[in-house]
Amino acid sequence: MKKSYFNLDEDAPLFNALTKMPQWWKCVLEDGDLYCNVRKDNRVNVYYRGASIMSLCFEDNKVNCEIHNYYLGYEKEICTLLGVKYGNVKSNPEDIVCRISTIKKRVEANKKNVACLDGDEKKGKNYSSEKFVQSQLYLNNKSYIDTEFALSLDDKTQIRIDLVKLSEDGRICFEELKLVSDVRLRPSGKKKAEILNQMDCYGKFLNEAAKIKGEHSEPIIVEYYGKLVRIMKKIGISRTDIVPSSVCDYVYLYIEQIYTKKHPLRDAAVKAIQDVCVGLHSNIEDVVHNYESL
Repeated sequence: MKKSYFNLDEDAPLFNALTKMPQWWKCVLEDGDLYCNVRKDNRVNVYYRGASIMSLCFEDNKVNCEIHNYYLGYEKEICTLLGVKYGNVKSNPEDIVCRISTIKKRVEANKKNVACLDGDEKKGKNYSSEKFVQSQLYLNNKSYIDTEFALSLDDKTQIRIDLVKLSEDGRICFEELKLVSDVRLRPSGKKKAEILNQMDCYGKFLNEAAKIKGEHSEPIIVEYYGKLVRIMKKIGISRTDIVPSSVCDYVYLYIEQIYTKKHPLRDAAVKAIQDVCVGLHSNIEDVVHNYESL
C-alpha cells in the first residue's frame, strides 16, 4: 500500500480558499440535502443522495469544479451520436450551484440514487438504493466523517469502503453498507458469498495500513483522519470535536433491513445471510429481529 494514498495538506490552496467562505460555498453549506467529504490529494467532493455532483480542486489560481455532464442533462446516446464528450467536465462552481435544483432532479431520476419516500413501498420492500441509504446514514449521524474511502492494496486489489465513523473515544471505524436484498450477502450455488471476500480485503487493508507510520510515528490512518477532521472544521463542514486517536481493528458490516413484508423466500435469504455473518462484525441480529417482527 502506497503512503501517498494518505496525502493531505491542511494548508492546500483549495482549503484556504474555502475558508474565506465565498457565497457559492455558503449556498452549498446551507443546503441540508448536500454533504461534503474531504478527499486525498486536497480535493473536496459535494454529494447529493450519494452521488458526487461537484469535485472541487484548485487550479490556475482559482477554485475549479468537475461534474459529470449527465447531471447537467446530457444523454449518453445523443452524445455518442454527435461526438460530444460524455463524462466529467470542468466548470466554475458558481455555475454549478446556480443549477443545483436541476442537478438534484437529474440525480433523483437515476436508479442508483432512487429513494423510497413518505412510506412508499413496492412488492413488500422499501426500494431505496444503497447510495440513498448511505447518504441518509451520513446526514443523520454526525459521528460519520467520511464516505467512499478508496485505495489499492499491495496486490493491486481496489477497495472502496462505504462509511467512516469516529467513536466517542476517538476510534476510527470503517463500515461496509449492504441492503439485505443484496445477493452478494448470500452464497450462490457452491460459491461462497461475495461479501466474505470483500471483508477479507478490508482486513488486508487494515493490516497493511497498520505498518505505515505518519510524520510523528502514529498510524497513518490516525494521522490522515486527524488532518481530515481539522480541515473539515476549517472549511465549515465540521461534524465533531473528537480527535482521532486509534483505528478499530475490523471493518463493520452494516446491513439495512428494507423488507416490509415477510415471504418464505425472504425467510430463507435472511437465514442464509445470518449464517454468512458468523465470524463477522455486523448488525445481523438486529436485522433478523427487525425482519421477524414484521
